[in-house]
Order: sequence, then structure tokens, then C-alpha cells
Amino acid sequence: MTAVEASSADVELRARATGFVRARVRALGGRRVIEVDARGERNAGALVRSDGQSIAAGARAAREQRLPLLIRIASSGADAGEGVSALDGWAGAAKEITANSGVVPSIAIVSGPTVSGPALMLGLVDHVIMTSEAYAFVSGPMMVEEFTGVPMSKEELGGPSVHDRTSGVASFVAGDEEEAEALAAELLAFLPDHTDDHPPTIASADPVER
Repeated sequence: MTAVEASSADVELRARATGFVRARVRALGGRRVIEVDARGERNAGALVRSDGQSIAAGARAAREQRLPLLIRIASSGADAGEGVSALDGWAGAAKEITANSGVVPSIAIVSGPTVSGPALMLGLVDHVIMTSEAYAFVSGPMMVEEFTGVPMSKEELGGPSVHDRTSGVASFVAGDEEEAEALAAELLAFLPDHTDDHPPTIASADPVER
């Protein structure tokens, strides 16, 4: 294996951890990043304590290795069946993501329902990319209608158009996950790996004398 191949090979973090969240070092657009995959199918992606710990470990590794952090998220929040332990895991994840602010770039790709705590997490990262099928809110339409008497759909409350045009949470909206990843790679092309690094140099035909 060449040095280039070795640097682009995926490396799992917390490979033996329980839960569905996975963290790894991978290549994105020719750059090494820490990717945290928090897209779950069982129980709508409800996060148990170990999942929160895996998110925290990924965020911490990004900060320690001075690499950009990419989070893929589709989750209904902390697993109610786990009780306080799930909340503790999520609190640790939020703390580590917050600690990355101003140190390494952080990008979240929202590809499905992102509710409760994970929705709040979107305010902790630098850039959010939502797919057309995604939505994000802390409290859902039923609770909103119960308290305000105003009925609305999930899309009206937290769909990509709302977060793109109104709330400002979403930096970009993509048609699907493949397009979202391409946007993340394009965005990284303008950003340094960390705060002490220089941003990439991009050749331009624009004359400096103008």
C-alpha cells in the first residue's frame, strides 16, 4: 500500500462500541476527515448512551487530530427507554461538538428526521446541509398544534425550505445524500483543516492588478 492509499483508507474509531453510531477517519474530496454516522433505522434512530459516546469520541478525535468533522444525522433523539443514561451520552456529545467551535470545521448532513436534541445540535456546527427529504425540529407538529392551535405539517415546521429560507440553519439543500456529500467536499475545498492551518490555494484567472 502506498502512502497516498494509506492516508485515504478508512479507520474505524470505537469499532467495538455497541449502538448504531459509527465514527471513522475517511477521505472526502481528497481530504482526511472524521466522519460520524448517526443515521439509524431502528426506533427512528433513537440514541442510546453508547451512541452519544461514539459521537463524542468522533468530535474529540477531530479536535485532537486537527481534522474537519463531518456528521451524518437522522435521529429521533435520546432513547426514552434508556432513561437518564441516554441523556448523559447525548450531553457528552454536545459538549465535545461545542469544544470544536473555532478549532476545526464542522459540517452536518441531515438526511432524515432529526428531532429533539439532534435538532439542537445543528446549531452547534459550522454548516448544515439538508436533503430534500429531511426535517428538523425540537418539538413536532402535534405539540405545536396543542399549544398554539395552529396545525402544520413536518415540512412546514422544519423542512429544508424553512431552514434554508427562514431560520438560516441550513447552508445548503441537496436533492439526496450523494449530492449532499459532494457539497460538503466542495465546501471543504475553501476551508483549512484547523484554525492554525492555511486554507487551500485555488488557482484563479482573475488578475490581481484589477
